[in-house]
Amino acid sequence: MSLNMFWFLPTHGDGHYLGTEEGSRPVDHGYLQQIAQAADRLGYTGVLIPTGRSCEDAW
Repeated sequence: MSLNMFWFLPTHGDGHYLGTEEGSRPVDHGYLQQIAQAADRLGYTGVLIPTGRSCEDAW
């Protein structure tokens, strides 16, 4: 049995604290690329992309 692990792409912003902009980092193509490449290097199966701004569920 194998385990598939996925990471999450924060397409609408990323920060130190959930629900606040304190310590926030703007999202651009370069930042999302860094996250995707790091997930790949660390052996994750893939990344999940949210379906919308107010919906962080990734399908």
